[in-house]
Amino acid sequence: MIYSTAIYLGFRPDQITVFGPGDNPVGTYQQFAYNLGQTVLRSESESHFLPADWPTFGQLNAWARRSPGSLIRSARRKYNPGVPDILAEAQVVQRKLGWNDQRYPAKVGWLQREGEGTDPHFVLYDEDANYAGRAKHVMIAVGHGPLSWPPLLAKAKEDPDVGPRLAQAYEAKDYDPQGRYVVVGAGIASVNEWANILDLGGKCISLLRSPVPDEQDLNTPRCLFEALGIDAFQALSFEERIAFLGSILKGTSPARRGWDVKVNKGRAERRFEQLIGEIDQIEPGPLGLRIHVVSRHGPDPGWLDVTGVIAGTGFNKSALSVPLLRRLIDFYKVPLEGGRMKLQSNCGVPGLDRPDSRCAVMGIFANAVVTHGDTIAGLKYIGRRFVADCYRVEKAAGRVRRRGFLDRLGMQFSLARQSVSAVRRVQDVEQLA
Repeated sequence: MIYSTAIYLGFRPDQITVFGPGDNPVGTYQQFAYNLGQTVLRSESESHFLPADWPTFGQLNAWARRSPGSLIRSARRKYNPGVPDILAEAQVVQRKLGWNDQRYPAKVGWLQREGEGTDPHFVLYDEDANYAGRAKHVMIAVGHGPLSWPPLLAKAKEDPDVGPRLAQAYEAKDYDPQGRYVVVGAGIASVNEWANILDLGGKCISLLRSPVPDEQDLNTPRCLFEALGIDAFQALSFEERIAFLGSILKGTSPARRGWDVKVNKGRAERRFEQLIGEIDQIEPGPLGLRIHVVSRHGPDPGWLDVTGVIAGTGFNKSALSVPLLRRLIDFYKVPLEGGRMKLQSNCGVPGLDRPDSRCAVMGIFANAVVTHGDTIAGLKYIGRRFVADCYRVEKAAGRVRRRGFLDRLGMQFSLARQSVSAVRRVQDVEQLA
């Protein structure tokens, strides 16, 4: 998103370097989506990889498949782009704009602020402390942190008699159609796993720590996806924002007709049930595992024989879980509270970010500034603001020239047309709403 927006505004490809070992910009997401069995995005038409907003995914889908259905759904806020569609579009954008040609194939392990006078910049090193390059502006886009496990399951994962039957929702899994599985959590990852198990003919126990959370269509309330909502959130103090995040980021999931049908069918066939409680003991058992469940909201469910346990507990949100961020926090004394960096309102890193030499963070580690920072829409918002800041600095110095309106229009139309061709070649997925 940073790369395509920069090219759209007028930066030359040779003015941009992408640091990372993967030659697929959406490879990590693609693998997680496959492991999860995800078929559609939770977000809607606006969440795409084209540098400008038009056309939306709903419009691309209608164009590609010659059907107004996605436009009608989008108008009713009921359209969810298919995962194959967004992956196809991402590949078109990266190939057409030469993203991989500007990639340095290594992870950055350290970056250091240099040239405090008239030439502020950063020197970058790889994870083996080898020189990797220098840059005037840096966006740290390291994705999510490591997978998160409840403490008891994290410890049990190390036990060779138990560990192989424990999996995280975002890991690859091989379900037994005759098996009985416990899925911990009630967020969107957990709901996907309920459907995956039921689709195969297995039995599923949904284990919740507390009564079912409120349904929420998007990752955060829809109003916080809009500019006014973002501004209102950023107007709060850091402590108020953290408290607010704690109340809205609680493993919510959207209501989807397709999932409801599968769960209701599973209940009728006695293959799906929900329990309130937490696992406090786990050991080998006749089906593979025996787990003991205790509850703070009623009688303890007690001992259960199951084939495996799936943790739909997402990712570690602490910035300290990422080595590069941990090193920067320690060396540059970046303010930290509850594992979250106290970023500036432009997602800049205190102690490293300057108006004339930006250093910012995007993604899940920026959601204390933009609540949906780890969604495609949130990434786009943060990325565009960052690129605009960089553009103003470089334009004033005469190092970049704005791309003309007709040139930008032609670029966008060309990317959209090729995206439509790519989407037309992939399978259309069923809408769950």
